[in-house]
Amino acid sequence: MNRLFPLPIYTFIKTAYQNGGISFKGLKNLPGWLLKTVLFEPLRWIELGYNKKIEQHRLAEDPIFILGFYRSGTSFMHQFLTQDDRLGYHTNFQMILPEIMLGSERILSPFFDLFCRLFNLQDPVHRIQMSFRYPGEEDAAMTTALNPRGAQWGYFYPDIMLQQFNKYVLFNNIPDTELEAWKRDFLFLIKKISLANNGKQLILKSPPNTARIKLLLAMFPKAKFIFIHRNPYDVYASNKKFWKVTNRIYALGTTKTVDNNAIILETYTKIMERYLQEKDLIPKGQLIEIPYQELIQHPIEKMQEIYQTLQLEDFGYIEDQMKSYIMGQKSYVRLKHELPVQEKETVKQALAPFIQQWDYPSL
Repeated sequence: MNRLFPLPIYTFIKTAYQNGGISFKGLKNLPGWLLKTVLFEPLRWIELGYNKKIEQHRLAEDPIFILGFYRSGTSFMHQFLTQDDRLGYHTNFQMILPEIMLGSERILSPFFDLFCRLFNLQDPVHRIQMSFRYPGEEDAAMTTALNPRGAQWGYFYPDIMLQQFNKYVLFNNIPDTELEAWKRDFLFLIKKISLANNGKQLILKSPPNTARIKLLLAMFPKAKFIFIHRNPYDVYASNKKFWKVTNRIYALGTTKTVDNNAIILETYTKIMERYLQEKDLIPKGQLIEIPYQELIQHPIEKMQEIYQTLQLEDFGYIEDQMKSYIMGQKSYVRLKHELPVQEKETVKQALAPFIQQWDYPSL
């Protein structure tokens, strides 16, 4: 992430070649990568001038991490908390173009947002107006920075999703040198995000962090955690749709041989198992667990509970802004799902422990 060579276009071509190249359907998703790795290359060279400042930067406060599986309400929680201007966060611009965020975001982001408004572009995942100021995810930034240790390469090459997941989410059976390299790159990114936010305490959201509590505490001993959980059946059903969208808008490699449903169940199960194993490592007062449904039904009360439990700054400062934000949101309805009989039985067996853990109704 902080080296001059190899050039991004070379790294991208090498990564594509190692993972089977670009499929016919994936060609439509190629232009964005070419623009990123060629058009913005001069700006990346300018950005390298910030490297010393990034390395020397120290976080004033350890981050607040929002935990939870994809489609559990983590994005809503993240957007809600970013209403507090005392907190810093990772923007979509920084997620898509992490290599030029410090030198170029302030200039380019307003133009990108104007383009999104003029053409009424929608975020296909969250179904809202597209904005480069919307909160992003640091795991995605690790990947868009063309880091081979980015856990989310599996969205661009679905065939390697579980491989990347086991190596760089669970860190199973990887050499210590590989783990240390991931930690170094992750810390570099967090410092860079902190600098972009003028040193404010960061509120970060990336679902893979749900399985990294032990590692995150080793790096940030005073970090605070907000875990949001949702009915696992709803999470599964929502992720089925999520995978269809990501295959269409992100995939560069083939998707024909990929069992999306199996990936959802395996990654959900392993992330939740790891979370339940490691959550007791978090010191008292640094973790709060929030059911998604309660957050939707009583958003201000739940947010106040978060501020009190984690001993964040005065909630009264931001209460009116949060009420205004909630008033502007659409109604949230419970996702209805109807699964084929055979799939329903597979899902029931895989998710049963987590249904019981949080006392959700069974299928």
